Amino acid sequence: MNRIAPTSPRIPKPTHRGLRCWALAGVLAAASAAAGAQSAPAAAPGSAASSPTLRVEVGKPLQAAQEAIKAGNFKDALARLAEAEALPGLTPYETYIIQRLKAPAAFGVGDVATATQAFEAALDSPLMPAAERPPIIESTAKLLLQQKDYARAARWIKTHLAEGGSNAEMRRLYPQVLSVLGDHAGVLRELAPQVAADEAAKRATPEATLRLLAASQSALKDMPAYITTLERLAASTGKAEYWGELIARNARRDGFAEERLRLDVYRLRRATGVPLDGGELGDMALRAQQAGLPAEAQALLDEGFASGLLGKDDNAAADKKLREAATKAAAQDRATLAESEAAALKARDGNAAFGLGLAVSATGEHARALALMTQAQARGGLRRPDDALLHLGLAQWRAGKIEDAQRSFAAAKGADGVADLARLWGLYLGSPARK
Repeated sequence: MNRIAPTSPRIPKPTHRGLRCWALAGVLAAASAAAGAQSAPAAAPGSAASSPTLRVEVGKPLQAAQEAIKAGNFKDALARLAEAEALPGLTPYETYIIQRLKAPAAFGVGDVATATQAFEAALDSPLMPAAERPPIIESTAKLLLQQKDYARAARWIKTHLAEGGSNAEMRRLYPQVLSVLGDHAGVLRELAPQVAADEAAKRATPEATLRLLAASQSALKDMPAYITTLERLAASTGKAEYWGELIARNARRDGFAEERLRLDVYRLRRATGVPLDGGELGDMALRAQQAGLPAEAQALLDEGFASGLLGKDDNAAADKKLREAATKAAAQDRATLAESEAAALKARDGNAAFGLGLAVSATGEHARALALMTQAQARGGLRRPDDALLHLGLAQWRAGKIEDAQRSFAAAKGADGVADLARLWGLYLGSPARK
């Protein structure tokens, strides 16, 4: 049985313009002043006399580098920066400015690794103003994710969040990166509060978030939590992928009366959009016929023949024979319905009337079917009362009486699987994605 697996993060790419603007902000004036000075070092505009400065011999190549970056001449900018780096006795401030300019220049020539290293060096400098850290941390994390260096990316995203960063994209990416790193407990720490908040606010949680949560719950072998998330996915998206796994997991659990309830499993699969293959559709029709529901069997067989799923290959003769038998039995049921109804209502208990009502439900005579089933319940003596509630809910759903069906499903009890199927029916009927 397939479980939901984690997926790689979808990485947004930093833009040349964004990196260039950040790197040049506050640097141009300082470098220009230093390059144009004749003696004393030039301070950055608006700074106090004690603020960090650039020496003239460093400022000149940096001025040339920044002009080259502005013009898009990144290769030339790197050459000028190399000149500055080769000068002896660089101060921490000069080193910081060089790294700040090197990042967009390297990125411009496609050297993402060097650009990333330069950004990290600038971020690690105490000289970077706190207000300028958030955007460059975001860009650094994105560059690292492009290189699939998830551990370093996680470090910077975590730093961004710890420093009060409010970028929603970073918060979305963080649990994805943790998942890739195998930190599934970390994924749960990040996502569980988000899902709980959505639940409390009665708003939908994005499918991608629920998938990520489910994948980590599965990796941690927390099956109860995984099933809860799978139910949220099935109900909120209506996708057959989730309904199929959810129904299969319930049908395969210990204590489930698989043989007796297989027809009901098929019904739920069809209702939720989970496709049946030819063998399953033929088996469903056969079980309906054996259960005394020829009209339901005929409808299934007619559908199978029309779609090409039935009546071919090695099963062609058997499918044809079953179809003929179901069609004949359904016609006979219609012809003798009045007599059958009178006899059922005279019976000592409600079993015959209830079974007849379920059979009539498949013909589309919903009012008549529900009247029979209701009278049967009132008469009592039903062999399997919880099965009856499950089937009454089915008939009510067919009749479009959704609230009545939900009440019937909610009332079904038992530990043999009937209550499980009824609960899934209730989940389906109450879901926003119900077809």
